[in-house]
Amino acid sequence: MVAGGLAAVLLREDLGGIYNTIISADLKLVLLAVGLYFFEVFFWADRWRVALMAAGYKVGFWNLYVIAHSGMFFSNITPISKSGGEPFRAYFIKKTQKVSYSTGFATILAEAILSILPFLGLLLVSIVLLIYLLSPPLWVSAAILGTIICLLVAFVPLAYTLVKRKAASGGIFKIVRWIYKRLGRETSDKKIMRPIKKFYDSTQIVLHDKKKAVTISIIALLLNLVSMVRIWIILFALGWNSSLVAPLLAVTVPTVAGIIPFLPGGLVLVEASMVGVFMACGIPLTIAISATLLERAISYVLSTIVGAAAVSYLGIKVWKKK
Repeated sequence: MVAGGLAAVLLREDLGGIYNTIISADLKLVLLAVGLYFFEVFFWADRWRVALMAAGYKVGFWNLYVIAHSGMFFSNITPISKSGGEPFRAYFIKKTQKVSYSTGFATILAEAILSILPFLGLLLVSIVLLIYLLSPPLWVSAAILGTIICLLVAFVPLAYTLVKRKAASGGIFKIVRWIYKRLGRETSDKKIMRPIKKFYDSTQIVLHDKKKAVTISIIALLLNLVSMVRIWIILFALGWNSSLVAPLLAVTVPTVAGIIPFLPGGLVLVEASMVGVFMACGIPLTIAISATLLERAISYVLSTIVGAAAVSYLGIKVWKKK
């Protein structure tokens, strides 16, 4: 339904106008936006580096930078945008840096937890701005704001329960044991629980290092701000001098839409929501679609190509070590 709706919008819109808008974009600014994407990956890698340091591992930045690109590749070809590549990141750091899979995945989980709070803060601001722009009925506004505030309030105790009290350990154990049975492999319960325990212990170590936890949260905030600047530059390259409201909404709302399992990399849902928030900010449809296509050409097409190259490089590196 969403795909059909987006296709209908594109068909109704002047495709020639969209093409002319894109090719008339300021090339230098578009290239600057491309450069900022690679700078964003720098923040992804550095955030993970800090989490690994908290767990007692010092890994070279270049290695983490390449693995971060590989993770984006797998995120782009799996239904859950931004998180489908996490197991592969843990796999590659195990194979190339001798960090156990459970520890590697635990640091990824810890950095994700610490990144949620600043993102929810930005999301709250963006929702307030969106409500201001659209002026929906009072009960709708109250329901939306109430939901976001509840998420903010519930986040800390939920994270504490999942990590500190190991609330999900039983479920993880059952899943792993089921996988072993499906593969026809025999193993003891103790061998299954050992990496799960290590996973929880490593996660707690990262989350309890207050200095590094704050650093990770700050890096996550900076990452979102750089993404906003990149989108603002894309709009400016197309001749639209936007306020920071549209880039803020374009960073937060489509990210939430991309979480919904639908198509690889959040395709269609991300694009539809991005066009929607641009139009809600008063940006003409032609520019909104053009900006979305340029942004996704960078964050999806380019990242997939570069990520595939990173996966190939890491695959060869792992193969040589065998």
